[in-house]
Amino acid sequence: MKFYNSIISKQTIDYLALLLILFLSLNLNISCDTTEQQNKVKILLEAEDASCTEAWLNLKIESIALPIEITLFQGDSLLFTTNINSSDTTLFVDNLLPNQNYSFYSAMSPFSHSILKSNVASVTTMDTTSHNFIWETFEFGEQSNSHFKDVAIINENNIWAVGEIHTNETDQFDSNGVWVQPYNAVHWDGTTWELKRILVDFHGNMIFLSLEGIFAFSATDIWLVSSLPIHGDGEKWKIYDVREFTNSDLSLSKAWGSSSNDMYFVGRAGSIAHYNGSSWEKIESGTEVGLLDICGIKNSTNNGYEVYFTIADNQGSISKITYNNSIQEINLTHVNFIRTIWGLNEKEILVGGVGLFKQKDKIWIKEKLDMEVLVMDIDGENYNNIVSVGLNGVLNYYNGISWKTHEILNGNLSTVSVKNNIIATIGMKFNYENVIIIGRRE
Repeated sequence: MKFYNSIISKQTIDYLALLLILFLSLNLNISCDTTEQQNKVKILLEAEDASCTEAWLNLKIESIALPIEITLFQGDSLLFTTNINSSDTTLFVDNLLPNQNYSFYSAMSPFSHSILKSNVASVTTMDTTSHNFIWETFEFGEQSNSHFKDVAIINENNIWAVGEIHTNETDQFDSNGVWVQPYNAVHWDGTTWELKRILVDFHGNMIFLSLEGIFAFSATDIWLVSSLPIHGDGEKWKIYDVREFTNSDLSLSKAWGSSSNDMYFVGRAGSIAHYNGSSWEKIESGTEVGLLDICGIKNSTNNGYEVYFTIADNQGSISKITYNNSIQEINLTHVNFIRTIWGLNEKEILVGGVGLFKQKDKIWIKEKLDMEVLVMDIDGENYNNIVSVGLNGVLNYYNGISWKTHEILNGNLSTVSVKNNIIATIGMKFNYENVIIIGRRE
């Protein structure tokens, strides 16, 4: 009996030993498989962009099943946990402070009992700019039928405004019996304004045109618009009859481009034209009403531009030209009387109508302003240097963290340009005097 029990005990021990060996072997294989999988995993966190109070981080992962829950840390503090469904994801962080350095990393658990961490990504937020400007007003035109239409800053000593300027010497015959045309541009050289009368050769005839738009890349690379596009170096100008090139009745008024080999123009009756440096193309806008404003906004995904334009229909609307020149409407039903649009990239886009609205993390939010008016134009250079103008002489300036209202004219402002520490805006007083106002940051 004792012998039998000893035999059973030995068999049991052998059996348990076999189970232990199998268990250890299985776990060793699992451990090897897990280690092999972990070695294939790549997690990369990079700083994509930053404003004064916000940061955008790009998270790229490889060899990890999706969707997966990830956690983002700022230093040692947990910011948020979220599920991602893409191997290439932008993470948005707000409520940061200006001019500060921040460190971020992400963590996830793609395998049981293991936590994988990304590298540390460093971000420096932008500093704010000053709200304080000194304003100087210049008056033009002795007749009420004068008007400015657009303005562009090349640098502080090179500013253009275009339109139609009538003086006491224009609109009459001179002593030689020659009709004196009005002026259609003014130029600032850093000291004085010079009235300009730009004439162009149109099918063999030198003609005067009332100018409506200007877009400048440099002192010698300037585009003007007067139903048709005009390109020049500041002295010599060439007009392009796009109606002949495209066999259409295009009538254009505003311009934007990434370069002179990639220019877009919009205007009356839904007119859109594109120039690639050698040929012209008409783009169907899908509407026959006027197009008011145009702006190219960078797409960080492919580093190209998407061209947005505002439409003067009912309450106003916005569409954009995609890469195959198709038109996509932007849903903005809660914004009234849309006039203008501006943006650095798709992360933050500003729209002006009755008030200002910012697209932030794909949500439209109304900006808090000291004074709300119909916004006529927006321009910006960076997240901390943005300006809008509108009715009742109201100019709103954004320094990266807050808006400040400047009431600079007893009249209406229509268009604005900003570069570095200079703002130039055009408008008309309630007594019909035309003005250019220059703001210099203190």
